[in-house]
Amino acid sequence: MLTKQMQAINARKQFAANFSVISNSVLVILKLIVGLMSGAVSIIAEAIHSGIDLVAAVIAKYSVVKSAEPADERHHFGHGKVESVSALIEGLLIFFAAYLIIHEAYEKFIHGVKIDIIGAGIGIMLLSTAANYFISRYLFKVAKETKSDALDADAWHLKTDVYTSLGVFAALILIHFLKGRVPHVEYLDPLIAIVTAIWISFAAFQITKDAILNLVDTRISEEEEAVVKTAILENSDTFVDFHKLRSRRAGPYTYIDLHLVVSRDLRVDAAHKLTHHIEEDIKKFLRNTDIMFHLEPCNSKCKCCRMKCTKR
Repeated sequence: MLTKQMQAINARKQFAANFSVISNSVLVILKLIVGLMSGAVSIIAEAIHSGIDLVAAVIAKYSVVKSAEPADERHHFGHGKVESVSALIEGLLIFFAAYLIIHEAYEKFIHGVKIDIIGAGIGIMLLSTAANYFISRYLFKVAKETKSDALDADAWHLKTDVYTSLGVFAALILIHFLKGRVPHVEYLDPLIAIVTAIWISFAAFQITKDAILNLVDTRISEEEEAVVKTAILENSDTFVDFHKLRSRRAGPYTYIDLHLVVSRDLRVDAAHKLTHHIEEDIKKFLRNTDIMFHLEPCNSKCKCCRMKCTKR
């Protein structure tokens, strides 16, 4: 059973994912229409990019719904890693989009460039830049607050769109004012398309790398681990030592386990109360964290211990 807090987080993630699907659908249609009418390969490239963004948004929508499902008989740790799988697929899709863009630009270089109705292209690129700027900021904000790999990857998709749309916008402006004055200025169009492909490939690499790191159970960040250690050490007068701290992340969930050394004469109920208290302290800083303690008795080397027990 999910807590009210997790239900609220999942509802927010699903709203953000739906919003991304709708916005991408509108932009794909508009870019494709203008691109085909104008013959501008840079706009067609942007339509392809937004089409990939739309596929990624649909995948992200599915993953945030699936990852919200509670643990079951086959998935004892829940479905959080579905988001990392989604992010990996989204990263690979961006690589594919880059390939399609470069291929189309190459064809234009070989067979020539002809661009009509530049004004409409300028307008749609300006609209795309503004829309994706605000939507990507919103998705990044939700992704950070909910620790959603899928929404973070989706936000990266749209962030690359901001810069590439801005580049195409600038190229079309130059073509509009320099056409007829500067020879072969139309070739700025496929050139910008290639720059677009190279740019989004860098984003694809980052998304893919982060997704793989989460899938292979890379530890949480040093900053987060420092927070965990601080929360544990705040209770240092109630235990002897701790070691073998391990951590990993699965979607919005964080998993931590450690060995806690306690006094030999500490009762089981008292030890349970101690671990529960430390767990609550950690959860104040890291939400949705599952912590497993392995209790060990002390070795009776009392000089190293600040606890009060019958051995001292």
